[in-house]
Amino acid sequence: MKLKLLLISFLLFSVVANSQLLQKNLEFSQAHLINANLAQIEDGTNDVVIASNLLSTASPEPVLKRLQDDGTVVWAKTYDDPTLLNARIFDITNYFDLIFMTGSVDVGGTKKIFVAKIEAATGDLLDDRYYDIVNANFNSTGLKVIVSDSDATGDGNTNPGLLITGFFGNCLNADPSCNLNIGFALRTNLNLDQIWVTEVDSSASGSLDYDFVNGAVETSDGFVLTGSATGQGNTSIQAGVLAHKIDFEGTQVWDSSYIFGNSRDVSVDAYYDSSTDEIFMLSNYSNQHSFGVTVLDNANGAINASKSWYANEDNFELDFYGFSLRESLASANNLIIYGYRRSYFDGTSTNQTNIIVQEFEKSNGNQVGTSYQYLTPYQEPTGDPYNLWDSQLPLIYYPDIALYDTSVTSPIHYAVGYRNGDPSTGGFSNIEFMNVDALKINACDNMSLDFTTNALGTVNTITNVSSAVVSIVEGAMAISGTAITLLEDSCSNPLSLESQKQFNIKLYPNPASDYVFLSEDVNIRKIRIMDITGKKVFETNSYLKDEGIFVGNLNKGIYFISVETLDNVSGNLKLIKN
Repeated sequence: MKLKLLLISFLLFSVVANSQLLQKNLEFSQAHLINANLAQIEDGTNDVVIASNLLSTASPEPVLKRLQDDGTVVWAKTYDDPTLLNARIFDITNYFDLIFMTGSVDVGGTKKIFVAKIEAATGDLLDDRYYDIVNANFNSTGLKVIVSDSDATGDGNTNPGLLITGFFGNCLNADPSCNLNIGFALRTNLNLDQIWVTEVDSSASGSLDYDFVNGAVETSDGFVLTGSATGQGNTSIQAGVLAHKIDFEGTQVWDSSYIFGNSRDVSVDAYYDSSTDEIFMLSNYSNQHSFGVTVLDNANGAINASKSWYANEDNFELDFYGFSLRESLASANNLIIYGYRRSYFDGTSTNQTNIIVQEFEKSNGNQVGTSYQYLTPYQEPTGDPYNLWDSQLPLIYYPDIALYDTSVTSPIHYAVGYRNGDPSTGGFSNIEFMNVDALKINACDNMSLDFTTNALGTVNTITNVSSAVVSIVEGAMAISGTAITLLEDSCSNPLSLESQKQFNIKLYPNPASDYVFLSEDVNIRKIRIMDITGKKVFETNSYLKDEGIFVGNLNKGIYFISVETLDNVSGNLKLIKN
């Protein structure tokens, strides 16, 4: 642990010099790019692969794009089986030189979960399968895929392969009014051969019988599943938070699912802390229109009430939802939430799906430093069954929108969002690919946010959720890849707001003992100083060039200074305090 903390400190010291911050727009002419998610390719390059779907008047097509860490596109391909319809990709993962993707495809009028194996270097397809869970009449969809080396058969040997999670039932598309929705977790080897599949279901029935598994985190002795579980609310059944653990062979260990909100709750991601053997589970709550984190004991599923919380935005704005939970760049004591804001009126139009970033302390949920919202003009295309904002919060689909770059020389987070293209050419949905440093910002358009942490309090436990191994049958597919060309642009030209300017402000003297000064005479909106853990130690809304900023009361060490001007110029400066 000490070695890890020393490494983090070194990386933070070099982040300004070695991290190339970016925000790039990826566009495909005359079609929407939607359902964005991403993974890092761990083949020695630290490249990133972004998955999405091409949505046009024709059948949707999955798209993969491999990018270098500076945003340069290595290859981009669509994937299609000409004998099948409506192929959709919802998640990807990487295993050395392989990429695995999962989603759904229509086979003879029934939707089937599919999994494909792709060569990371070229994007060429190596293998693909679809699966019938329980029987061929059920529709099914894969929502998340992770890699696991666990012993999946109980013979004492490891079984490198995949865990795919999703749902199956009677209805073709995701529909909370369907009379049968059941979650599943499917274990395969690296050749996509099935090992076991477990269904996860509650015994509740009715118009909101809506059980599904949208993700999983591997612990020391099993998988904790996230998603939705149906339970009894105050007046009727409603969708609650799924918190369900199975062992490496698919057998139930514990269930701690619960209802907190007044309509639909959902858990969307989880982080396993091996040092404390705890699960940090990210959830969204209908009654708060916001996100929260529940901390559970990995051994027995008990909720730690002192660490569990939900957030409210300080100005009582609504509809901030978490999607991904990642390690902090600044401190092993913190985690970072990446999510989307449902809608934001910028004075001219209401934009959707703006990326939000919030860091918090594991021990109490308190916000660390400043939170941010990235400002991109975007409205969702209408008519798609997997739109995020068909209701207050996404009912089912929470893609992995952020990752932690494990590169030693450049500790950063990558994230994906959206931006509408040029209205004169249709205004199609583009993918916005960005990274941020330890202060959670880059040079592109953003605004500050602040969240208040509230104790989760009493929850209504769902007692009727269970899991059991069921049958599965594999089927062959014939997907092939086709190279495509994407248009690329940067937030700095011309996609940013007209007021965006290059950040040329310098700090002097540096190192400093008493006062520091900014090299430019600027109108300041806000200056914040954070220590190396991300804790705010100073903030002001004014700056006088003759007076500077007093830092004499700070301890010796490294600090980050965040500067925002009234002209929408923003950037980070590193200070060494003597």
